[in-house]
Amino acid sequence: MSKTTNEVKENKKKAKKKSTGFDIMYRVVTAVLAVAVFPVTYFMNLIYYALDWTNAMKLMNNISDILNSGSILEGLANLFLPNSDPTQQVTEITDGYICLAKLDEFKSLINMASSGEDVNIREMLFHNAQLRPLVISLALFAVVLVLALVILIVSIFKNKPKLVAAIAGAGAVLGIVSNTIFVTRFANPLVDGTTTLGSILGSDSFLLQMFGDVIELRYENAFFTVLFIMIAILIWSLAVIIVNSDDDAEKAIKKAKKAERKAKKAQKQAKKAGKQAKKASQMLKEEQEKTEKAES
Repeated sequence: MSKTTNEVKENKKKAKKKSTGFDIMYRVVTAVLAVAVFPVTYFMNLIYYALDWTNAMKLMNNISDILNSGSILEGLANLFLPNSDPTQQVTEITDGYICLAKLDEFKSLINMASSGEDVNIREMLFHNAQLRPLVISLALFAVVLVLALVILIVSIFKNKPKLVAAIAGAGAVLGIVSNTIFVTRFANPLVDGTTTLGSILGSDSFLLQMFGDVIELRYENAFFTVLFIMIAILIWSLAVIIVNSDDDAEKAIKKAKKAERKAKKAQKQAKKAGKQAKKASQMLKEEQEKTEKAES
């Protein structure tokens, strides 16, 4: 192996930045934050829903009154002219959460609302145009989870705060876009009545088609916790980048001062060498003069 090859290898070794205690701490904290995304997504509530069944229950109760009433006219009067006393009005609201860990329970709820039919959730999601905003929103959220996995891998094997900051920033942006699509294109149309539950689920259930009103629909803790974690990783990485840039500037200043000291030292040595050379030249001249005098 040639001397040049050895020098190149030595220079590469010197060029590699040594991992300090702070760098290791940064990577550990980043990895912990990234890995926390997955249990949060799986075990925490992802979507909150609230359904109003008040009109459906009133209709069912009035029909029951007609069937059980001794007077058909009295029963019809109760149906079309319900009691207006607000103290006797009952609100029937069903609310709950969708959690990935308890997705089977939510599927059972959908089956019950769809007249007991077994609903294929995957087919319902991908073959219903009205559910396309929900699918897009969930797909973007899935990309955020993939980016969290990439951050975990990078933080384990490399000290790359700039790369991690870029990935976390992309994840935060995708999370915000995902929530915007979910709210504006999916939740709001259901809440304001533009889209009905029956058309969404493809169900012919009379109750679902006519009287099941969505009064609230939103992303829950799992989504916003993941978004918060991505923003936290972004801020943490930016802080480390700033600290490292300050360290690099300080190192550059120290390096410049050291080079300046070396230059001054070399200048002094050059002056000293110049004086010695001048002295030697003078002594040589004197010796030549002595030699010439001796010969004459």
